[in-house]
Amino acid sequence: MRTLTLVGLLVVFAVFLAIIVFSKPSYPLTESDAKKFFLEDLKEKYPNADVREIIEILFLTSADGMPYYQLKARVTHGLYTPCPERIHVYYDYPPKNFVAQPPEYITKGCSFCLNEPNCIVAFPEEAIIASHKSPAAQQIANFIKSNSDAKPEVMALSSYRNYSDVWLVKWNSISSNQSFLVVLSKAEGRVLEIASYPS
Repeated sequence: MRTLTLVGLLVVFAVFLAIIVFSKPSYPLTESDAKKFFLEDLKEKYPNADVREIIEILFLTSADGMPYYQLKARVTHGLYTPCPERIHVYYDYPPKNFVAQPPEYITKGCSFCLNEPNCIVAFPEEAIIASHKSPAAQQIANFIKSNSDAKPEVMALSSYRNYSDVWLVKWNSISSNQSFLVVLSKAEGRVLEIASYPS
């Protein structure tokens, strides 16, 4: 009986050891492996996101000399609404085995430039919110309030007319015969111009 118990414990230990050995990623690590695992994890954690994309990958070495990838992704919900929410998600692959750092909120609750003393409108989600939340954009806020189906289209341009480094946010609504174009400064986060035209 003792022998059977000992053999059983050895088998359990061997299976446990095999699981540990074979569950760790094989070396050398590849960037494509890191991307694949990260994107699968993002899809599982944020299934309803409009955008899930890796925006930065760094190859680093830990303090104990082990190589790993540090990945950063953009996850956006409600991209085609007046108040999109954007977070940045970070992972280290593999030494922490995808224990995620808390996400960084870029836009949340229809606010942007969260915890930023100098507001630079760096992302399309920020431009959408700025195009109707800025003090000079009351006309757009009224348009959105009057047209619940109002949808934004956003584009970054290095130059537009006599402006440089701007966001263009176009607001359309099926229920309105009018559309608007908002020109925003990236560097200052302010409205430079609002134009209206027939839909």
